[in-house]
Amino acid sequence: MPADELDGPPVAVLPSVEPGDELELFFDRYNESYDETPQSPIQVTAVAVETRELTAETDLLPGSLRSITLTVPEDDETASTYWIEHRTEYEDEEERQSVSALLYENEMFSAMTTTGEVGHIDRVVVHREAE
Repeated sequence: MPADELDGPPVAVLPSVEPGDELELFFDRYNESYDETPQSPIQVTAVAVETRELTAETDLLPGSLRSITLTVPEDDETASTYWIEHRTEYEDEEERQSVSALLYENEMFSAMTTTGEVGHIDRVVVHREAE
């Protein structure tokens, strides 16, 4: 595997994703109620990465939440935005990491949006521009 490529489960790969990275997302489960189920793998680009600190006052456990905004494939006519979240939580001396399903938002009108999940991702391949 080239040095500018990462391949593995989302919990291991997503902490290294940066804006501009090209990603291939492999589904292991689709959300059956999602109308435009794209073919696996889907190819997307990381548009933005935002990290927010979680505190015991605002969340169940302290830690961090890393949200990665992604482009939407052209053949998906339902979603306006895709994103996936990587969460790290600390309890006592233990660290736990988890990843959300591939989430979507659809802005039908400025006052009316729909959100939900496209499906569960079990493998991510990241392609980076060689520097």
